[in-house]
Amino acid sequence: MRHTHSFTAGLVLAGLLGLGDLATGFSGVGGEGQPPVAAAVVITLLGAITLAGAWLAWRGRRGGLVTVIVTRILSGLAVLPAFGDDSISTANEVLLGVGLVVTVAALILIWPGLRRPAVAAS
Repeated sequence: MRHTHSFTAGLVLAGLLGLGDLATGFSGVGGEGQPPVAAAVVITLLGAITLAGAWLAWRGRRGGLVTVIVTRILSGLAVLPAFGDDSISTANEVLLGVGLVVTVAALILIWPGLRRPAVAAS
């Protein structure tokens, strides 16, 4: 797996998103305008798994890259119900929307890393 500029940028974005998810568990969960405790636990775990996958992907492990992609997709899906919840503050909805856009950008940048190099015919 080559570390192109776009791959590196995507992996860094995914890592930052993972850190953001990890921080969810340390913020005021379950309160007014905050995610429920169960959702915060799931998102926090996805963040930790994303960081582990990003480390493995950086070291060239394809499984790590697959882990990052899957956890970022699941994390994005986990926040979608917040957009229909009236108890979530507008500021948090904006942050979640920005997070979804950055998630899509990270996925677009790292997805080509899944391709295996072409085998040269001899």
